[in-house]
Amino acid sequence: MISLFITYSLNTRLETFVAPADQWSRWLPRIQGLSKVLLHQPCRVEDPFFSNQPEGGCEYVLQFFFNDLSSLEAASLPHGELAAVIDSLGAVLAPKAKSQQAMVARSFPVEGQAGNSVQGAPATACTYLVAYYGAGQAHDLWLSEYMKSHVPLMARMPGIREVQVYTQVDWLSELAVPRANAIQRNKVVFDSPDGLLAALQSPLRAEMRADYLALPQIGLSSTHNPMRTDLVFSG
Repeated sequence: MISLFITYSLNTRLETFVAPADQWSRWLPRIQGLSKVLLHQPCRVEDPFFSNQPEGGCEYVLQFFFNDLSSLEAASLPHGELAAVIDSLGAVLAPKAKSQQAMVARSFPVEGQAGNSVQGAPATACTYLVAYYGAGQAHDLWLSEYMKSHVPLMARMPGIREVQVYTQVDWLSELAVPRANAIQRNKVVFDSPDGLLAALQSPLRAEMRADYLALPQIGLSSTHNPMRTDLVFSG
């Protein structure tokens, strides 16, 4: 599975949540190989390990899931339905910047969720969306250790519905959107902001923080964004 992240960076969050444009119901089914679309919008959930940091700009994220890389590349034309969806949300948000990045999506089973954890996520949920940036030195070692020790802890968070980790891939795109260069992204999904807050305040969260600090230090920066997540299309 390939995930395309379209990130809209704003100086401040909007006062109300944005609804998908009416035209999306016509455009999205026409995109071959598209299986799902999520709209992530900022919500307020305090993380005890980051609550003292000043609040920066806000990110809104459209996340497209394609069955394969070829389908994504075929859809990434400058005047196609995918471009129309991206432009229509940009017109509403009027962002200071936006970016695109295609990544390989890796799903992991979570406690209490039988079968594919993706099916356990509700249509409107609360997601903690994380991205890591850096020069990529020793990234393979860092990623290997992250998968080995950190992801199993993520999957044990109380109330967890879904865990996904995204890694870099080269892709062709004619979309008129600058490219992002996160070396990794991940998300954990809960039923509600209260569910995410309870997980972040649990003893396991402190264990996760200690595990993260024990990973190889390769000079990464990161963003941690609590989001309201709406399922806007399922093929």
